[in-house]
Amino acid sequence: MRVYVLHFDQIGTLTRAFDRVLESPDVDSCMIEADHGRLRFLAPLPVADQLVETIYQHGGLIWCSRHDFVKPGEADD
Repeated sequence: MRVYVLHFDQIGTLTRAFDRVLESPDVDSCMIEADHGRLRFLAPLPVADQLVETIYQHGGLIWCSRHDFVKPGEADD
């Protein structure tokens, strides 16, 4: 799983990206912070990476961070 935090330059690009993420059936969690221009979501790595690539191609993304996430009990010992 991967967590992405995306920052946008305008509310329009933020809301379009939010809609795109919500359309994906593989996204486990999604949150928008309109006041700060941020979108956070959790999805399987290949899905998350593809979503961000598509969002980036549509413009307006000014910064992003990504972090791998392991559900409790799934960590390798």
